[in-house]
Amino acid sequence: MYYWIMLALAVLAEVISTIGMKFATTSSPVLGYLLMAVMVTFSFYAFSRAIIRIPLAISYAIWEGLGLFLIGLAGVLFFGEKLSTGEMLSVALMMFGLILVTFDKGPKEQEKEQGVIHVAKELAV
Repeated sequence: MYYWIMLALAVLAEVISTIGMKFATTSSPVLGYLLMAVMVTFSFYAFSRAIIRIPLAISYAIWEGLGLFLIGLAGVLFFGEKLSTGEMLSVALMMFGLILVTFDKGPKEQEKEQGVIHVAKELAV
């Protein structure tokens, strides 16, 4: 559970850092860049903790995909940005793909062990 929490924190920190980037280019450069630097650093740290147990491909897809969704939402809510129907559909398809990737657990542990035993037997011959 710890690793999933770290992944969630990495996503949240990435979103906050990107919001800071927007502030840095619009209303508050010093605060925006400071927020961006701190949060992107923490995001990479938390992500590095998450990939200890969560496969890299899965964790990266979630990190970037969920981050993009939340950043798009933040743009609409905080900055009044508009998304076209095609853009919203694209984000929805990406989120559907993330759900599919996250819930696919791959081969069961017993199948993995049998595969290892089979490979060991072949190497012994």
